[in-house]
Amino acid sequence: MIDSAIFSIVGELNDSLNIKFRLNENRVVASNLMNLDGSLSLKDENRIVVSLVNLEEEKTATPNGFGVPNNGINHPIYLNMYVLFYSLFNEKLYEESLKFISSIIGFFQAKKVFTPGNTPGLDHSIEKVLVEINNISFHEQSNILSALGAKYAPCVLYKMRMVAIEEAKIGYTSTRITSSGEKEDLKN
Repeated sequence: MIDSAIFSIVGELNDSLNIKFRLNENRVVASNLMNLDGSLSLKDENRIVVSLVNLEEEKTATPNGFGVPNNGINHPIYLNMYVLFYSLFNEKLYEESLKFISSIIGFFQAKKVFTPGNTPGLDHSIEKVLVEINNISFHEQSNILSALGAKYAPCVLYKMRMVAIEEAKIGYTSTRITSSGEKEDLKN
């Protein structure tokens, strides 16, 4: 469900940016920012990398406020996802990177609530995803980028709220990666 929320929103964002900038290829990519060896995860420059940097449980969203079973029922877990939009543009295209970051902010200003009804590809088990800028200090931003192994570039951090996780509603196809690196689909 986390994957559905991020990838469907990124897909819609790409559609919007492709129309706005008359692009014939997607510029926003959901990916790790850095590989484990410290190298950039994307070889292509001039992209916005969308990366999940933190998850936290929203305790106030449960019926009794504590996530404790009520009448023997385990309630869904509501998550806040912290998602970084990081500009991975060539230094000669700094102005373009600022245009893309501004356009992303504009996109989320115009659409703050994502539901299965208004967002193609969003899993129907997700009631809604609320998106808001997460204001952080220079110090916090530096800590996040350092933890990711990244250098400073124009970026913005968003909090995506209320993604519910309920095991009984999750019906997805998982992928097993074999020792040769091939993917094999498994049905749940």
